[in-house]
Amino acid sequence: MSSLDFAIRRMVDEDLAAVAEIEAGVFTDWYRKYRKPQNPLPERTVEELRYSTSFDPEANLVAIAADGAMVGFVLARTWGEVGWFGTFGVPTQFQGMSIGRSLIEVVTEQLKRSCRIVGLETMPESGSNIGLYTKTGFAVTFPTLILDLSLIKQADRLSGMDRDDVILWGRGDEATKLSMLHGIRTIADALVPGLDYTREIKAICEYHLGETVVAMDGGSVAGFAAVRTVPYRGSDTTGRGYIHILAIHPDADSEAVLLNLLRQIWNRCASIGLTRLVTGLGGRYQSALGLLMRNGFMGVRAAVRMADRSSAPEAFELSTAVNLARWAG
Repeated sequence: MSSLDFAIRRMVDEDLAAVAEIEAGVFTDWYRKYRKPQNPLPERTVEELRYSTSFDPEANLVAIAADGAMVGFVLARTWGEVGWFGTFGVPTQFQGMSIGRSLIEVVTEQLKRSCRIVGLETMPESGSNIGLYTKTGFAVTFPTLILDLSLIKQADRLSGMDRDDVILWGRGDEATKLSMLHGIRTIADALVPGLDYTREIKAICEYHLGETVVAMDGGSVAGFAAVRTVPYRGSDTTGRGYIHILAIHPDADSEAVLLNLLRQIWNRCASIGLTRLVTGLGGRYQSALGLLMRNGFMGVRAAVRMADRSSAPEAFELSTAVNLARWAG
């Protein structure tokens, strides 16, 4: 095995173009190896990477060789006291030189400083990656189910909501937005103590990547969904939107709240020509799968969710709540 001198440091804005290039190359190689030959993946935009790295700037890292070349990177995110990392990449020619392991160890320690739960998601085909994560202190928890919803097939059931009935967090006045964020924080904390999605809600709006719809019950937030309507990669023409997060208060009527949120999402996505939605359901919340399938979702594949072994117990326990969110981005 060859060796390479490298140093790990915090990612800065000037690194993002190189990160985009490495990420596209690494995943092009991965897809060709494990799934099917295809053209090179387009790069993520620099603006999208600015959004992805805005949640915990200290935990987004790059590995730099002695000659100044970037030889690896890891993106990380904190949602209150829940932190996760990914995307993570080392160019094929530099793999096997301890770069990946070093990045994992440093980002994990950084996330542990403020998080009760630290985790990641990886592809089930990537046995070598699962082994690497296991060696660095992670354990497999539950699979994450990747779900697809056809907006065309569900049009009869989901269409018809008046635009004035759609509640968008980003269009409220400051007092309304603060009140809704309080309700969103209350829901998240009820799902996992210390979980906080509010920075994600703000960032999706700030970077113009999508919108957050809110379901109200009287004066309280009963559920919400942060929907990305802008693709991750610049040349994506698949017509997909992404339910980045969808959560319902444990005491709310899940069936009614989910239908309300989906009707709001349909209204917004159909108006800009999107035809399908993709989301992820962490296996901890697998009891919600029946609810989602009754509302038109179909399973398309799965990812492996792992958590650091020192994480809070709830990372390894089942829940009956509704909480759609992936630890990948």
